[in-house]
Amino acid sequence: MDLKFSFGGASPDHHDHGGAPSGIPLPFSTAPATRSSVLEVVVRRSGDAPGAVVAEAISGDGVTYARAEVAAPETRDPQALARSVRSALSRAVAELEGPLAESVTAIALDLDDSSADVLAALGIDPAAPAVDDALQRRIGVSAGTAIRLAA
Repeated sequence: MDLKFSFGGASPDHHDHGGAPSGIPLPFSTAPATRSSVLEVVVRRSGDAPGAVVAEAISGDGVTYARAEVAAPETRDPQALARSVRSALSRAVAELEGPLAESVTAIALDLDDSSADVLAALGIDPAAPAVDDALQRRIGVSAGTAIRLAA
């Protein structure tokens, strides 16, 4: 038996359901959908909230799967900024859960002139930037995942 539900004919005064829009079939989905096999976690400073670091997991075709924002230090200390970056990465990857977290293909640091300093503060070799075992334990992204400095 195949059942199809709809809000057909509902109006603001009909049964006092808050004015459900007419003719929207159920089920409908608001889940993100992508056709890309690329899933990057981009770390940047937030323009919305001064002093914040944002990490977003974004597919190759622009679908955002996770977002985390943490306070950034007010000083220019690379070690303190690296802690904020690590925290934002960890939170964004944790939001991905399971198979998606294991599907991250790269991490992009877009921190303007601080990106190279943060990479060094994280203990990552700038000659071959990739997630090492220590960073893997902290953020949950597979060791060997590429890290790049966004241009």
